[in-house]
Amino acid sequence: MKLYFCIIFLAGLSISSVSQDNGLLVGKASNMILSTASYYDLSDPTGINIEVNIWGFVRLPGKYKVPYTTTFQDLMSYAGGPLENSNLTDIRILRQGTDSLNEKTKLIKLNYNDLLWEDKVQLRKMINPQLKSGDVVLILQEKRYNMREDISFYLPIFTTFITIVTLIITLRK
Repeated sequence: MKLYFCIIFLAGLSISSVSQDNGLLVGKASNMILSTASYYDLSDPTGINIEVNIWGFVRLPGKYKVPYTTTFQDLMSYAGGPLENSNLTDIRILRQGTDSLNEKTKLIKLNYNDLLWEDKVQLRKMINPQLKSGDVVLILQEKRYNMREDISFYLPIFTTFITIVTLIITLRK
């Protein structure tokens, strides 16, 4: 009877230790970017300017007022460049269409990984597009395998199992 009570008690304790830890309960923000978006005015006071947004995994995300000749690479430089966990193979530019010209909303995809890591750069038509007013540039996070996530999931289960087996062995003696 004591054995069964101990097993049920330990199983009840193990359920709470397997709960998901997303970091918000204890004030941690390990997987989140802590920078806040802002408005940056890099405009040319004597020329024509546009407003574009850059979101995601860059050093300074936010809304930028820039000259109309600004290209994607210029905006990335203004934003401080990509973070180390940025996905440079799937950069997206959302270009809003205008109803007056019957233009549709377009999604432009860029791949800058070959520019950084390959010996031969693949020249494509859209490697450095000029930005238009209202463009939204999105830099996604690269999905990487993290063994720490697996360990944090299986470790409480494994330790609970070892504890129960140890308890059974010691109570039988």
